[in-house]
Amino acid sequence: MIETSTLTRSEIALPGIVPVPAAGITRRGRLGLGAAFSALFALFGWAVGISSLSDNSFFWHLRTGEYILDHGIPHHDVFSYTAPGTRWVAQSWLAEVAYGGLFRVFGAFGVRLFVGLVGAGIGLLAYRLALRLARDRVIACGIALAALGGIYTLWSERPLLIGVLFFLVLLWVVEVPESLPGRHALGVLPALFWLWANVHGSFSLGFAYLGLHLLGRWVDGARPWESRERTLLVGGALGFAVLFVNPYGAGLVTFPIALLSRGDILSHIIEWRSPDFRKIYGLALGLWVAVYIRAIARGRNRVSRRDLIVTVPMLFLAFWALRNVAIAPLVGLPVVARAVARPKEQPDGARRTVVVGAVALIVFLGLVIGIRASAQRDFVFSTYPVKAMHYVRDHGLLGTRLLTSDADAGYVMLEYYPQQRVFIDDRYDMYPTKVIYDFFTVDDARPGWDKILDRYRVETIIWERDSTLAAQLDASPQWRRVHRDTNRAVWVRSS
Repeated sequence: MIETSTLTRSEIALPGIVPVPAAGITRRGRLGLGAAFSALFALFGWAVGISSLSDNSFFWHLRTGEYILDHGIPHHDVFSYTAPGTRWVAQSWLAEVAYGGLFRVFGAFGVRLFVGLVGAGIGLLAYRLALRLARDRVIACGIALAALGGIYTLWSERPLLIGVLFFLVLLWVVEVPESLPGRHALGVLPALFWLWANVHGSFSLGFAYLGLHLLGRWVDGARPWESRERTLLVGGALGFAVLFVNPYGAGLVTFPIALLSRGDILSHIIEWRSPDFRKIYGLALGLWVAVYIRAIARGRNRVSRRDLIVTVPMLFLAFWALRNVAIAPLVGLPVVARAVARPKEQPDGARRTVVVGAVALIVFLGLVIGIRASAQRDFVFSTYPVKAMHYVRDHGLLGTRLLTSDADAGYVMLEYYPQQRVFIDDRYDMYPTKVIYDFFTVDDARPGWDKILDRYRVETIIWERDSTLAAQLDASPQWRRVHRDTNRAVWVRSS
């Protein structure tokens, strides 16, 4: 374990955490290079976040937000014709309302600005956390880049990114007790967890992290009902209690458990599969694992048992499901930073004018990026069936029982609801398992696909033109192809 001086009960201390002044501001109050690096990380997150909107899940999140603004919180499905009235917990309702409100007031660019600010916050908080604990600007840059790699390779405008931002706030509360949120943990934790739970199901990982921290500290000799650990335990308990104040009651709190109970279904979804280390996101995770092992084995400071208890399970979660690649490295960031931390903060010899000039330049670049982004298209539909849906609309087929892929359904819901409902989209937590497995059969063109289409009385199909199902449809006397473009085709029943 890392050696630390003995502190009194009134002092705040964790293994390997020694209260240090805010990095980037020298002890004399002079602006340091850390501020310039912080602005640079914020700029990078801003540039990534403000890009055009293209995620299929985000499309139905946005449409749900508009539905809530018009009709109130939905408790049953309103978007499909295969599961109408099925109980639905719109777990990200608060994020959806934010998307819908911004869209109504400022248009799609307002949503992009919001996502850009979330990205800037993630970059800024991650770097500042690494800098605060490592006490070295260059080392902090390397740690933050390695930890953020998984996030930026999987970036989308989904509510998950808001959850990542909340996770970073939780890390500041726990890992830097002398920070502003750390000093007010009893107030911050309940507010944080309530917001988080109403935005994204990753709040459950926040509770898991907090529980692992308390367990690890207990193993290290700090009992959960004493001192700083007692504050975190009470704050976490209050945070859990307020979760039940929401439009869905216990249903929203148990949402992650209900989702995980559909493990066999989730295994068909890319983001719930193990990472492919031949892809860029797999390489990003591999880089982080290498950085983590190197810091644990050869760092200046030995890590505590608490640090291993917190980080190792999170790494296993990242290997288990791709979606956790964005979370696990952030949990390890403070551990790695403390392992390689310098004994004291390095002197900053940069002139104030240089630092101010660099920050001003970065802010100017941020404005330029924002102005250029405003001239770009807000939505990118290049991978969606735009021409095929135009054909459907122009030939009186809008409103028929339409089959598309689950990803294309997000685009259909955004552009054509309520005139057009869908067979299925990627709300795999909501649809009856029968509907989901029937869709898998059709998607793979397995025997019985045609009977499933008959059972659900599907009238129109939009599908990839060169797929196995497309060949089956072309060969079937029950279906007639009426449109074909560069990536999709449209079939209608021959009758």
